[in-house]
Amino acid sequence: MKPTYVDLTVQDVGQARAFFERVLGWRFEKFDLPYEYFRIQAGPDNEPGIDGGVRAVRDAPLSEGKPMTQVTVAVSNLEDVPALVLEAGGALLSRKRRFPALAGTPPVQSRAVSSSA
Repeated sequence: MKPTYVDLTVQDVGQARAFFERVLGWRFEKFDLPYEYFRIQAGPDNEPGIDGGVRAVRDAPLSEGKPMTQVTVAVSNLEDVPALVLEAGGALLSRKRRFPALAGTPPVQSRAVSSSA
């Protein structure tokens, strides 16, 4: 399964935005959230690759007390995946939750998991 979205966790969001805009030509869209979060458009829609988001370390979800970088992977059935994660030694880090549409895509359901690696 290919990743479809990645959330980067950085110390300084403004500095990271300036760097990625200048070096890679990425564009950023601020989301209206209780913390500073920007959606990353990493290139034109017709280019291969994935988009993502960026937030500060202080606002990132934690795993074993450490900030996580999150990778989103589309699955055919969200009900089946938690059992596979647990069988492989991973952990469920959140309850299943619904996310609003992003950039014209339909709303999705998500669950945070962690690998044992």
